[in-house]
Amino acid sequence: MTDRVTIAGFSLAAFLLVLALLGMQLGHASSTHTRPRAVLLRRIYQTTVIERVPATAKGATAGTSVTQSVSGASALAPATPVTRTS
Repeated sequence: MTDRVTIAGFSLAAFLLVLALLGMQLGHASSTHTRPRAVLLRRIYQTTVIERVPATAKGATAGTSVTQSVSGASALAPATPVTRTS
C-alpha cells in the first residue's frame, strides 16, 4: 500500500514541476516588450464587362462598349470605381 502512495506522490510532484516550468517559460515569453508585427491586408477586385452593340441601321457601324470597375479594399486610401466607355 505504501508503494502506491509513494508512486502517486512522485507522479504528482513531477507533474506539478513540469507545469511550473512551463508556466515560468510562458510568463517570461509574454513579459518581453516586442512590437507586434504589422499586417497589411489588401484585396483588389477587378471587373471588366465587354458589350457588343449591333448596328441598328444600314449605315451605322457596330459599336463596342467597355466598362471597367476596379475597387480596392484598404484602410489607407479607398479606391474609387473607374468607368470607361468608348
